[in-house]
Amino acid sequence: MKYNLYVGGYGTESIARVALRDGRLKVCQTFPAVNASYLCLSPDGQRLYAVGETQRFRGEIGGSVQSYDIAPDGALTQTSMKPTHGVDPCHLALVGDLLVVSNYGSGSLSRYRLEEDGTIGAMLPLVEHEGRGARADRQAGPHVHQAQLTPGGWIAVSDLGLDSVFFYPAAEIARDRPDAVRVRVPAGFGPRHLAFPRARDAWYVLCELESELLIYRGAPESAALIGRVPVGDGSAPNAPAALRLSPDQKMLVATGRGQNVIALFAVSENGMLARLTEVSSRGDWPRDAQFTPDGKYLVCANQNDGLLTAFAVEEGRLEYCSSARVASPACVVFAPQR
Repeated sequence: MKYNLYVGGYGTESIARVALRDGRLKVCQTFPAVNASYLCLSPDGQRLYAVGETQRFRGEIGGSVQSYDIAPDGALTQTSMKPTHGVDPCHLALVGDLLVVSNYGSGSLSRYRLEEDGTIGAMLPLVEHEGRGARADRQAGPHVHQAQLTPGGWIAVSDLGLDSVFFYPAAEIARDRPDAVRVRVPAGFGPRHLAFPRARDAWYVLCELESELLIYRGAPESAALIGRVPVGDGSAPNAPAALRLSPDQKMLVATGRGQNVIALFAVSENGMLARLTEVSSRGDWPRDAQFTPDGKYLVCANQNDGLLTAFAVEEGRLEYCSSARVASPACVVFAPQR
């Protein structure tokens, strides 16, 4: 089986097109882009969106966001580019006809209308968070890390700096000043990435500052913390990074950068987690990990040594298959078969 994927990362040629065939990785092409550290695809797989994670863009404070058309052979053609007016954009997601970008450095959300051809249109007013967290070294202000649409119709936004997950009603996300329901995590934990399984009322918060995966249950207004699972062995800070559900929603994977590990969990019917395995990422600083669309393989992006590593997912185990070099990889997305 052959899969096509795009890898975003850091540098001046920071998007790569990669093939995975029978567990073997091959870099096919790279494209010019500055610090495209996070990517997302349109539902039809014909367009790619990327952040430009910088502190300044065209002489102004903030980063950028851009769109690409994907040719039948997988090549990219840039079709639009806009400033985010927020520092260090690190994540982006499609929400209906809006593109929502998380700006880590300045703690804000950038929102854009999408044109009919998929290009990035008018920018709506910034949604800005305010405050600080318990740790002066990492939480002196808000640090928005991720925004995603939940099965329950919310836009869930993790703010590492404020130890909170903000839930905005998806139907109101285009308002100038949408209101949010705030769910606080334990002080100093630094929520980074979230996961929301379909057809379950449990959801998950991966925390960067305390190396734990938190389990919550319930709607935002009544959410309760019901479990805590470590990522890593606890012997050293692990700086967890990515959190991804498998396509069948039965497994959850988390990466730990400090100890260079990939942790795989089984998701039970009641939402609790059971550790299946925890293995070496076979690289340094595993920033992201993503399942193939059929769940048979997992590809990990090791940022510091430029290694993509592929693993076969077999009965709750991760079996190493191959590796390939890509400059400072930070995000992996699989393109649908066309």
